[in-house]
Amino acid sequence: MTEEKTDQTETPYEYSFEYIQKKLEGKKDSFGMLMKEIVRTGICTQCGTCAAVCPVLEWDDLAGQPKLIGKCTGCGICYNQCPRTITDPYQLMGDFKTGYVANTNIPEVIGGQDGGTVTSILCYLFDEHLIDAAVVTMKDPNNPWRPVAQIITSKDDAIKSSGSIYSHSQTVEALMDAVRQDFRSIAFVGTPCNIDAVSKMFDSPTGMLKYFMRCHVLKIGLFCMDSFAPEAIYPFFEKEGIDLSKVQKMDINKGKFHLYYDPQGEPFKSYTIRQLDKFKSSSCNFCTDLTAENADISVGSVGSGANKNTVFARTGIGAEIIEDAAEKDYLKIEPFNTINLNAVLFLAKLKKVSQYTIQKRKVFIVRDSEETEEPRIETKPEVEQPGVTPTLGARKFLSVSKDLNEKDKLLNISLTNTIGYVLEDLKIRIVTIEELFEKSPWITTIRELFPFETIEIGYPLDIPVGEPIKANILVEASTESFGKIFSRTLKIAPKE
Repeated sequence: MTEEKTDQTETPYEYSFEYIQKKLEGKKDSFGMLMKEIVRTGICTQCGTCAAVCPVLEWDDLAGQPKLIGKCTGCGICYNQCPRTITDPYQLMGDFKTGYVANTNIPEVIGGQDGGTVTSILCYLFDEHLIDAAVVTMKDPNNPWRPVAQIITSKDDAIKSSGSIYSHSQTVEALMDAVRQDFRSIAFVGTPCNIDAVSKMFDSPTGMLKYFMRCHVLKIGLFCMDSFAPEAIYPFFEKEGIDLSKVQKMDINKGKFHLYYDPQGEPFKSYTIRQLDKFKSSSCNFCTDLTAENADISVGSVGSGANKNTVFARTGIGAEIIEDAAEKDYLKIEPFNTINLNAVLFLAKLKKVSQYTIQKRKVFIVRDSEETEEPRIETKPEVEQPGVTPTLGARKFLSVSKDLNEKDKLLNISLTNTIGYVLEDLKIRIVTIEELFEKSPWITTIRELFPFETIEIGYPLDIPVGEPIKANILVEASTESFGKIFSRTLKIAPKE
């Protein structure tokens, strides 16, 4: 009886409580973490729990935050008991049946992306006739390293599709195409956000169920920390002298983004993730799922070592597929306790709390004649008429609003980056239009405009004293990379 009870209460996370104690609850700077992650980001609920459970903290009503009244011991109770912190393993990475460290046992796949586990699983599923098709992301043959979602139907296709592309892909559209083509069993490979979309479609009460009664979908989720906007990161690589057509492999390992001309060799170029952060898709700032918690099988490279994968079987069918693939020599698997689960939990925590550290910044232009450092924003009268270059499709790069200060005859124009990645060397041109003529042109050059950052520009209106404030103001924006990205005429009329 005792043994049965022990088996029922044990969980895959049993040995991970060492991580919770040492890394989440007991860090010496636990109070500092609480202040940095919760209080200073503005998400503190002011419930006072931290002060209530700690003898050396009290609640400062005036400041609306906790303050130390004694020496902090680093016990971590303030951080752990805060309702806004995330410290429980189930919250960090979800539930799973069992886990493995895995790598491929297929000669054609060895030396591919990390351990080649996803490709090996697809090969097994096709050979065993368990699926009719799979939805994967492949490189566009006509546009190097741009992602294209594809329906594949064979083991050979699976091997050709191996490798990671760190950009968003419209895999759900390809899945719906596969369903409409009457494929009955489909493996769907996607990042956590795409896995979530498919899970929601399965549970949707609004007409999607009829599609999925026609087929079964096996969800294979990929660990994902960040995705990068191809319109931003690839031009950066090209400016760095990298020939994307020659790049055979990209991967992210130990906080660095590596590029390879030889997939079996050493990377020829590496960047820290911090260097590339400005090219990250803005949606990743809001994503809290590192490990594809809603998948049947989750696969990643965190916690498994070089040329191997960490694999979580979250459903019964997922566990059966992994173990049968290993038994039939498609995979080599090691037991669950070989996973460095602490590494997975640590990165999962960084992903979970990323939503708390987003700040919408507002920057005002300040003119200082004694400025010695190179300003990030420079405003001056226009000297040359800029060349007109084509826009990039219908993508909305900027949103613009205006506010008129009638007393000072100053038009405050606010521009917000809405494209989702950093705009560099942004040139803003503002000019007054009178009939067919332009006057009082101003150029504002912005070195970097971050996602959802707002720049406010004051444009003086050249209107004689005593005349009503009425004008047509043309606002244009352009970048070196994309040409003209915004053009709009703002009509200024006197208030009635």
